[in-house]
Amino acid sequence: MASYEPYFLQKGSIYAVPIMHYNMEMAAQVKMAFDTIKPDCVAVELPETMQAKMLHAASRLPDVSLVLTYNQEHAPLYFMCEPCDPIFEALRCALETGIHAYCIDLDVDAYPDVRESLPDSYAIHRLGLKNYYEVYEQMQKNNHFISTPLDQERENYMARHLKELSLRYDRILFVCGMAHLSSVFKRIDQRSFPDFYHADREAIELCTLTPESCREVLFEWAYLSTQYEKSRDNILQNGPPDRQKIILQLYKEASDLYVQNTGNSFPGYHLRNIMKFVRNYALVSGQLMPDLFKILTAAKSCVDHNYAYEVWELATHYPYRRNIDNLPELDLSIEDVWGHSKFIRFYLKEKGRKSSVFPKPRKDRSNFRFRPPSPFGICSYPPEDVTIERFGNFLKKRGCQILTEEAARTIPFSTSLEDGIDTKETIRHWHEKKLYVKTAGKPPAGVGSVCVVFDEDQPEEGKAYQEKYPWRTTWLGEHQQESDMAFYATWLTQHVVGPGISRCEYGGFMMSYPPRRMNNIWADPDYQDCRSKAEVLLMAAIDYAIKPVIVYVASSPPRSLLKSFARRFGKKIVYIPIGQLSPITLNKLRVFHVLDGHDKRDIADEYIY
Repeated sequence: MASYEPYFLQKGSIYAVPIMHYNMEMAAQVKMAFDTIKPDCVAVELPETMQAKMLHAASRLPDVSLVLTYNQEHAPLYFMCEPCDPIFEALRCALETGIHAYCIDLDVDAYPDVRESLPDSYAIHRLGLKNYYEVYEQMQKNNHFISTPLDQERENYMARHLKELSLRYDRILFVCGMAHLSSVFKRIDQRSFPDFYHADREAIELCTLTPESCREVLFEWAYLSTQYEKSRDNILQNGPPDRQKIILQLYKEASDLYVQNTGNSFPGYHLRNIMKFVRNYALVSGQLMPDLFKILTAAKSCVDHNYAYEVWELATHYPYRRNIDNLPELDLSIEDVWGHSKFIRFYLKEKGRKSSVFPKPRKDRSNFRFRPPSPFGICSYPPEDVTIERFGNFLKKRGCQILTEEAARTIPFSTSLEDGIDTKETIRHWHEKKLYVKTAGKPPAGVGSVCVVFDEDQPEEGKAYQEKYPWRTTWLGEHQQESDMAFYATWLTQHVVGPGISRCEYGGFMMSYPPRRMNNIWADPDYQDCRSKAEVLLMAAIDYAIKPVIVYVASSPPRSLLKSFARRFGKKIVYIPIGQLSPITLNKLRVFHVLDGHDKRDIADEYIY
């Protein structure tokens, strides 16, 4: 981890910070440099003709502003003023401390839209700005970068102003783009400077954005800017904000809103899958940290569209937009300000549009009771039995498929194509002039048990343990098409939704085939040494499996001790990460209903939702 010491280049009384525009890490570097140097004035790379409007915009921070002007072709030019821009951070610091601030750049027209291929700015958080800038300078030398005539004019103009300011001030903080800084420093030593003239501007206006436009147009997404604003006053002491931690915090806060608004659960493995997905997505794009599009895509791919929408809603909400001085509000799109963009669409799962035309009267649940005549009198809801048995059959097929693929081999072609040509191996051994073919492995003898763990329900370190799934029981199949099941779930009478109808939620369950064989595993002394309820299910699945394969679905693989236990009886555990399965399907399966008698099956569909 890099130290939190700010980096700047000094030439006489000028302290220069090389920056990239509109970047949170760079804004933090400028803030730290300002607090360390305590300059007498600030000079920034902004057009001198717009100084009054730029200072007004900086004074409004953290509120968002937009400086609008027009070029010779009467096309609009926009200068965004937001908290995470390092140049406006420098102006803001100067205004807060009461020192002079100057915009010293030449106002030019028809400046080309140059987009350099730069390393990811998150590297600054790990390496420091000094190392980052040295790598950038080396890249410029290797690529034989040649500045344009307009660049040379601007650099001469800034160098002349800095030389004039150095005669008046002892410490000048100069914030400038990386591409220009070294050239500006070289030109300061010139004895004379040519005369340059600013481009003609018909009007320069200060505006702000509408709330809807603010969600879209900010260069650094709003949640990141908000977190930067909260940590801004203590950056020198605590260090700059960590973009990676902010992304994780965004996902966690969005998960709470997702659970609240949809009623679906959000198990911990979702976060692990999302962070791994978004990291890999960024790496294949040549980035260390993802942009907002990748953040939303990961949420949509690993959970569902409703969760991605919650992430978008939270990530683009900017609480500091107030416009108390009633500036004109512009409704701009991202293309208007930044050019090309990507679209992402959310297909939200919503209630039917006609459901409110003839509202179904809500039943008074305060009088409902759940009173089974005995523990053996409770029963399940048949449609849910069918769904979960189908899911069990799917997992059995998936487990067999995994074992078959693991046992598959690739061999040189001799007399038969077997199961088809292995293109990858053939190309890899192209120098041998041979074809390689796939031969499928021997299919396993079958799956005897399936174990699915949604939540291990173990105490978290440093927190008082509150058992979320206290109800533990064993159910026997009612006929040959059903399996025996053992599970742990929320308490039986915790959520009564109808007369003799209770709504529960699985923490984990185990199904074993064929039915009518399972004892009460929760009272079995053979499992008293298990560390968790999930291990009790898995060990019972091994014991009661007639066929040699046990499919185990959970967020983490089982202990090696349980794998050894299975091998002792000639059985094999096939582990499937729960994150590989559809979260929509898992949310449906996780909720089930218990009836206090078979007679309730006739009325259950009126109360189950």
